[in-house]
Amino acid sequence: MIRSYAKVLIILMLVSLTSLQARRAELILQKASNERYIPAIPVYVINQYQYISIQDLLDAYKVSAFKNPAVRKLVFRLERLKFKVTAYNHYVMVEDRTFQMAHAVVYFDGETYLPMLDFVDILKRTGLVSGDTLLTGSDTADIQDQKIKGYGEYSPFDIVSTSIEERQNGTVIRIRTANRYDARSVKAWINREEWLYVTLPGAKINKAGIDLTQIPQNSTIRTVTADQLEGTAQLTFRLRGTVEGVDVIHRDSPPEILLTIRRPYVIDQTHYLDQERAKWKLDKIVLDAGHGGHDPGARGNGLKEKDVTLDVVKRLGKLIENRTDIEVVYTRKTDVFIPLWERTKIANETGGKVFLSIHVNANKNKKASGFETYLLRPGKTDAAVAVAEMENAVIKLEKSSDRYSKMSAEQLILATMAQSSFMQQSETLADLVQSEFDKKLVGQNRGVKQAGFIVLIGASMPNVLIELGFISNRNDAKRLKKAAYRQKAAEAIFQSLMKYKTRHEKLLSP
Repeated sequence: MIRSYAKVLIILMLVSLTSLQARRAELILQKASNERYIPAIPVYVINQYQYISIQDLLDAYKVSAFKNPAVRKLVFRLERLKFKVTAYNHYVMVEDRTFQMAHAVVYFDGETYLPMLDFVDILKRTGLVSGDTLLTGSDTADIQDQKIKGYGEYSPFDIVSTSIEERQNGTVIRIRTANRYDARSVKAWINREEWLYVTLPGAKINKAGIDLTQIPQNSTIRTVTADQLEGTAQLTFRLRGTVEGVDVIHRDSPPEILLTIRRPYVIDQTHYLDQERAKWKLDKIVLDAGHGGHDPGARGNGLKEKDVTLDVVKRLGKLIENRTDIEVVYTRKTDVFIPLWERTKIANETGGKVFLSIHVNANKNKKASGFETYLLRPGKTDAAVAVAEMENAVIKLEKSSDRYSKMSAEQLILATMAQSSFMQQSETLADLVQSEFDKKLVGQNRGVKQAGFIVLIGASMPNVLIELGFISNRNDAKRLKKAAYRQKAAEAIFQSLMKYKTRHEKLLSP
């Protein structure tokens, strides 16, 4: 009782000390080590989501950070743990662990901002924080400040503002709209590889504000201009360098239009070529045996998917280790359960150059049979979507599936941007796998397809998902039961990797 009273008293004292500062909200964190509260941290609303400034966080903990302005990276310690944060990134490194956030780190006006709820969750999971309290207020000056900044519900414009985010392999343009504006008729196209035009029928545009859009350093975007035409509005973006294309996404909450500009992969010529070639040399492959542990995967005809995939992966790994100097990394080598997100985390943290996820298919139609290879992109056919849904269903077996709760179509498209520069290599590898399967395996060649597999999301390297056959089909299952057939499957994948390696490194040769 005394302790509870003391907590309330401390919070009330914090409220009284900070109420004069006219902030909308402040975050109070309670340390897990001694249950003490750190000073209040201001909360900011950016694109209708709550953020905290890293500098405010450091001030509250009374620590400093090492900053690398070139890549907008910060390294700092909170109590016993070292944190690494990079602007425009969804990942936070804590010692040797990687945490993925639903919202990216934001950078503007020289400040770096962390998504509040995502980061507080990380603090709790690492044992630094035991509790948090959000203090909110209704200060009149603050509400007026919101109106001036032009949040959608107060704005006299349909098109309120634009912001530009540079990702590793592309650019995201966010166009803030008012709630009343129907963005479904928006069109975007690239002209002469230098100009991106966006037409917004029936829109009233905040030209003065958009003409002052902040453009990140070395951005794909050179300039931004807005024009109010009769019956429509137009945004014009002058581009820098070569772009592959542009995608348009509409969101209702918050109301905005997202443009994703895809850039092709080009070796950075500003670095020494020998170093670049060594960097991209295929010297490490990550093999992922689908499912495992309490997740058996697909079952049928006396087989479990988890057993077949693990056996084939071990056979493939042995071939690579015995016949090449390529290092092999396994996401699992035993019958254990590995969450989907952790599989690509292993691939990224170990510096993998190729990520292969091996699976076995199943279908209610027992006649369905054959082998196929998938790339990460939203499914274009009902069959591809059905396969992805089946493989993604494993998240129900994870202790916490919260990290997947916001994996909407928009989030999937944004996630695939991180891999768009590797799409050509992934397609080449997938074609080679299918070609070798066609030579060595029995059954229908179902080709290369696209679907939204969560296990591939976030892999910063060429990656494919291989379906060896249908466990639900009697003939496919009969073949998959045989060790000799599994060895043939492993050898087919090995040969496709060797052909891919030859092509890939030939492109890197002087």
